[in-house]
Amino acid sequence: MGQFPKRGGGSWGNETAGGRAVILTRAFNAPESNGLGEDVTIDALLRRHAAMNPSGRAAIDPADRPVFTDGAPRRMTWEQLDREVERVSTGLRALALGRDALIAIQMPNIVEGIVAFLAVLRAGYIPTVLPLAWRRREIAQALTRVGAKAAITVCRAGPVAHAEVISFAAIDAFTLRFVLAFGRTVPDGVISIDDHLDELRRPDLRPETDRGGKAGRHVALVTWDGTPSGFAPVARTHGEVIAAGMAHMLQAGLTGNDVIATTLLGSSIAAIATGLMSSLLSGAPLVLHQPFSSRVLAGSLVTESVTHVVLPGAAAAGFARAARLPTRPLRSVAAVWRTGETPGKIAPGGTTTVVDVMTFGEVGLVTASRDGVLRAAGLPFGAVQSPRGNPRAPSLVQTKLTGKGHVALRGALVPSGNLPGEPSLSIDNEGWADTGIPGSLYAGEIRIGAARNGVARIGGLPFPRPALEEFFRMASSSSGAALALHRDPLFGEAARAGNGNQTALLNTLEEAGASVAIMPRTDSDDTRQIGAA
Repeated sequence: MGQFPKRGGGSWGNETAGGRAVILTRAFNAPESNGLGEDVTIDALLRRHAAMNPSGRAAIDPADRPVFTDGAPRRMTWEQLDREVERVSTGLRALALGRDALIAIQMPNIVEGIVAFLAVLRAGYIPTVLPLAWRRREIAQALTRVGAKAAITVCRAGPVAHAEVISFAAIDAFTLRFVLAFGRTVPDGVISIDDHLDELRRPDLRPETDRGGKAGRHVALVTWDGTPSGFAPVARTHGEVIAAGMAHMLQAGLTGNDVIATTLLGSSIAAIATGLMSSLLSGAPLVLHQPFSSRVLAGSLVTESVTHVVLPGAAAAGFARAARLPTRPLRSVAAVWRTGETPGKIAPGGTTTVVDVMTFGEVGLVTASRDGVLRAAGLPFGAVQSPRGNPRAPSLVQTKLTGKGHVALRGALVPSGNLPGEPSLSIDNEGWADTGIPGSLYAGEIRIGAARNGVARIGGLPFPRPALEEFFRMASSSSGAALALHRDPLFGEAARAGNGNQTALLNTLEEAGASVAIMPRTDSDDTRQIGAA
């Protein structure tokens, strides 16, 4: 147990409680919000379920949890989840990081990931979620850009010692003061959440929950998108995160009688909307799974009586072709399509409904049930209702094409602004956010182009192409093995190494702390899934 020496201040806020609250500035001529969630916070949803349905199932670990991280599989009721969130949040408040301090979270799909996310919010801080495939290089860039004050992770996820990785990244991120970890073997200088967090409890410290005005308009989440100029923080308010979950919940028709299973790692707005937020809004328990274990997932769909499963689009199509989706009690499948992917054919069999979730980086998402068993619904030009086909349903997002031929979005599913001093998204005075994705208009619908200019998509992760290609040139030069990006049917793009000393190349990449996603692949690697959204 320990802490890092106190370093310089972050991007905002003070070193002690009472720092400046973070509110996104709305575009000058943007239409008024439809009021979704403006008086509600994410934490209030958890408290409501804990009070009204304390013994109901809330969060369920993967059955194979011991294979990839410490601890036996856990199952929590709403009351147990609320109690654990309170315990962790009390310890986090004792760190006195200042109101709305940014706390990085890098977790696999386990119950503690949900606890960490909700505890950060309850403590009066803001979670920024990092992809699990990121390593020291990407983590340090992100932590430095937003001035994160602390980070929460696990001691081990697969063969990777994530607590050690973030500890080394903290050397380059001068604002980071604390690293906390779940798990058994906690490195020196890292606070054990399981064993030592309670020692920091200070009952006199209360959370800074009074934000003034509409509670739902304060920042609740920061995710990360790849842009041509670098990794960009994308901030969302409580209301915008709630709206993202509501869009999916309404389209899938989820209620408290359902059981949701997800394989998406909680580091993107699509994963959080289709998983945790849909669970908090509907009251349906959430069954967590890793993206690489189809056999365990197929078993859990039956043993946990799952009625709605969330999968990457390609995986959903593969499960359907292999007849691995049970006809009972499963009634719907959410197929999440990564940016630039065209929704393909999915025939799940029986009466199972397919809900397509089309993502536009971290800028927004659009959901729709299929018109037929095989055909995905198109993207309307203009207002998009949730659920589709109901003229009385709310319009949570609008679409249009910019003068550059890019798809632009605005509405409750789209960030209303940027972090203070962080012009990450291109948002005009009317609230339109440019996704950078090419599109064209045909018969009242928008046809999406294949990729964003200046962004490489490797697995489910976006990388800034110019910086990545320069990094590859430097790695190739020092190792003598040519490294370049190539189109890949499974991963979108993948790094391939040409002739030369490939061992030296791997050593160069590892020493630089590069993401596992950009390690050079061979033909035998193509069956592995990495970086699921």
